[in-house]
Amino acid sequence: MPLKILEKSENHLVALWQISENSQFFETQLPKEDLDYINSNYSDKSTNEKLQAKQKEKKLERLAVRLLVKNLAEQMRFDYTFLKKTKTGKPFLAKKEGNKNLKLSISHDFPFCAAIIDKTNEVGIDIQSLTPKISRVFHRVMSQEEQSIAQNLKQQTLFWSSKEALYKYADIEGLFFKEDLNVKSITDYEKTQLFGRVKNDLISYEWLPLFHHYFENEEKEFVVVWL
Repeated sequence: MPLKILEKSENHLVALWQISENSQFFETQLPKEDLDYINSNYSDKSTNEKLQAKQKEKKLERLAVRLLVKNLAEQMRFDYTFLKKTKTGKPFLAKKEGNKNLKLSISHDFPFCAAIIDKTNEVGIDIQSLTPKISRVFHRVMSQEEQSIAQNLKQQTLFWSSKEALYKYADIEGLFFKEDLNVKSITDYEKTQLFGRVKNDLISYEWLPLFHHYFENEEKEFVVVWL
């Protein structure tokens, strides 16, 4: 379990996990409620080998990200119970009264998963591999200005992942990626500073700083973005 802490403070933790374990490793460390949810939604009983392999990856992602959240929550002295989701898909820790204010967000792109937790502030995180498909559909979710800034696959994946993280942060039904979520970047001394904004009456219009980290394995490059 190569676990990498990307950001840490008294109230805040961001981490990345490279999945190298089998399902049994996670199943022995997670509560029954997590396992029941995953086993009912990610069965690998298909007779199609490709589908079976994909379902196995999805199951491992869900197991790993829950154990990652458990690890981070316990580091911050919260009691991990099990993950539930709101009707908009935002995850939260169930049951315990002391966990009520904990904010969290998760993401996965095999063989990696990422999580962010914060004691008080809303958060969002997204991880994406650099794949040509993003370039092909980039115009559908980006404004003309954003398209003019992000000219190559690396920049386009960064902007794409930024909007995904903003969407999770906002947790508002009916947001449109192209119109309601804005991203801009400023390059200063070869360092890219990233900012995002949610245009909706339920949330501030201010530009918020976004943080990112590029990394790779033997097969692909990835980026993770959080706020």
